Amino acid sequence: MQFDYTYIYLFGLKIFEPITILTNFIIGLVCLYSFYQIFKTKSSLAFYWSMFFLLIGISSTIGSVGHGTHHQFGLQFFNVVLFFMNAVSLIAIYYCYKAAYSSTTNNKSNTKLNYFVIGWISTLLLISIWLNNFLIIKIHAGIVLTYSLIAHLVSHKKQEQGSGWIAAGILVSFLSIVTHSIKLSMHDWFNHKDISHIIMAISLIVIYKGVKLKITKYSPENVSGSFVSTTVN
Repeated sequence: MQFDYTYIYLFGLKIFEPITILTNFIIGLVCLYSFYQIFKTKSSLAFYWSMFFLLIGISSTIGSVGHGTHHQFGLQFFNVVLFFMNAVSLIAIYYCYKAAYSSTTNNKSNTKLNYFVIGWISTLLLISIWLNNFLIIKIHAGIVLTYSLIAHLVSHKKQEQGSGWIAAGILVSFLSIVTHSIKLSMHDWFNHKDISHIIMAISLIVIYKGVKLKITKYSPENVSGSFVSTTVN
């Protein structure tokens, strides 16, 4: 992780990258609200999306610890924080895949495929720990996001409500990656990390709007009890 050494002192502690921590918490709050609102709809699709938001929020919050402490507590502590941040993010990506797959197959389950994906994710995590490099996780996250984008663009063409918003939100999320990669910064205290976090928060809000529209038809008041499923496959 590349550091930008802006810092403040709080209660005698040196807190690095305070604006980055703040923007991480903004993402966390957006995700927490989205989780709460979506989880209230009792369907498997709503469960997948709610878990995606919850885990992204947790990952972002863990990332705040890494940004704030840097190496003050030693490299091992920092690496553990980095591991958990990426591990939680990887699980969130799994639920992103499950939500997209569920949408395109009308909630049909493929047990063998599910086991394969879970096994593959576990393997990626072990490889990343062994190599001490999480680039492979980021690459696969990009692949899953691309799959989800295509799936929701196809659904949008079929006039599936909410899919267009979800696809738009994913496209916005790619802008955050570009911003971070080219290090587009306005100031040392509002650098490429902070800008990319704000863009990510916006993308999550757009995705949330789409998800809310999409899961409306699965809500208990809109469908018969036999169609609503809380089973996670």
